[in-house]
Amino acid sequence: MNKKLSKFEIGVFASGDLFGGGTAVIIPFFYLIFLTDIMGLQPAYAGTVGFIMSIFGLFAVPLMGFITDNTRSRFGRRRPYFLVGFFGILASFFLLWNTIASTNQLILFVYVLFSQLFYSTINIMISVPYNAINAEISDDPKERNHATGVRMIISQVSSLICALVPLEIVKLFVNAANGYRVMALVFGLFFAVPFLLMFLFNKEAVQVTTERKKFKLQEYIKPLKIKLFRNFAILNMLTFAINSIISTILAYYLKYYLFRYSEMTYILGTMLIVQTVTIPLVVKMTDLIGRPRSYRLFSTVSLAGLAILAFVTPTAPGWLLYVTAGILGAGIGGIIVLMYTMYPDITDVGEYKTKERSAGIYNGVIAFLRTVSGALVGYTITLVIQFSGYLQPVKTTVDGMVQNIDQTQPNSVIWVFRIMMCVVPILLTVFVIFFSKKYTLSNRVLDLLRRQLKIQRGENEGAPLSEQEALELESIIV
Repeated sequence: MNKKLSKFEIGVFASGDLFGGGTAVIIPFFYLIFLTDIMGLQPAYAGTVGFIMSIFGLFAVPLMGFITDNTRSRFGRRRPYFLVGFFGILASFFLLWNTIASTNQLILFVYVLFSQLFYSTINIMISVPYNAINAEISDDPKERNHATGVRMIISQVSSLICALVPLEIVKLFVNAANGYRVMALVFGLFFAVPFLLMFLFNKEAVQVTTERKKFKLQEYIKPLKIKLFRNFAILNMLTFAINSIISTILAYYLKYYLFRYSEMTYILGTMLIVQTVTIPLVVKMTDLIGRPRSYRLFSTVSLAGLAILAFVTPTAPGWLLYVTAGILGAGIGGIIVLMYTMYPDITDVGEYKTKERSAGIYNGVIAFLRTVSGALVGYTITLVIQFSGYLQPVKTTVDGMVQNIDQTQPNSVIWVFRIMMCVVPILLTVFVIFFSKKYTLSNRVLDLLRRQLKIQRGENEGAPLSEQEALELESIIV
């Protein structure tokens, strides 16, 4: 019987998502507009870099899943990568936001490609083990659910900080490029320290006794043979695709359509504050009605927020935009939290079906598929922006300082922003609400699954499943 997780251990584990939660705001909401309006890189070039990084991730993420599953050390399978990640985050995050003294598009492209390649390598090297250890810090689904809930609270706090603080740091400097460099140093340290703490204090409760495996492509095919896994993978891809569209377009939408970019920090902060206070409700709802029904509930809330946003105009009262941001925050926050709470359950499903515990590979496959959808979404957005006639800010020198002067966008660009911000996410959200009915892991099924896994592992705790319960479990997990 594994010992219960202490509050300290849960807190250290959860602190790792300062990086995940924070970069989930800084990168999607601020990075593209930083590249186009501060770095001076054309949207199509920026999208091309993102697409190349996605292709890199297609190979690197599953490979990292295999590597971490087959790591054998006195520190476990996951923790050694956290120590390397501590130093890697500090360096890569600074390079990501550093500008260079050139206006040549090819030179800018090469620099951004290099910096993103370095950052993506570090990100993958720590995020795959971190998501894998999520399923291994305890063998108790309720305890894991609690740890994940704390993780999501930490993640949302980090998201909130990264919504409110970065641009305020940048505003302290006359030269925005210097402001972004200082911001990168501050947040690089903020993101890195938790991984050093996890290396020192977190351990894996689910022990692995199997030998190392050779790399085989069929290991990544196994999860796709499980119908429930495929349904979850599709739901996961679409959920994060919706979130990616909204986060990428929001800055442009506020800046060029609603003319309220100066309020970006406060609007985004409103969304994230509501997301944060919603997390305990999400955890409670999963205990009461299960993950699938909770997912549909919060997706409906998100749909309502998107519908209202579609009717918000530049002349609309200010409070309406903030109310809409709050509704969106509750809905989007709920479904993202549910995605993370569903993942350990899918790992259990895989162990039940294959008799092997391969959390790294399962996370790798999920991340692989999500990367595919993210690549398509991100590249499509940048190409649409580029070819709709987007006008980048004009660089000018005032009193020896380089400044960016925004241009008025043509109607074609404004309509593209409106369609991508509202219409496309609404259509996708309606689809995922109906598709989520294919995800059938109710609380009762999870309880049966946990009991069966204990027997399967030879722990022999509690009574075995009755014939009827075994048939019920097998009929759902196919």
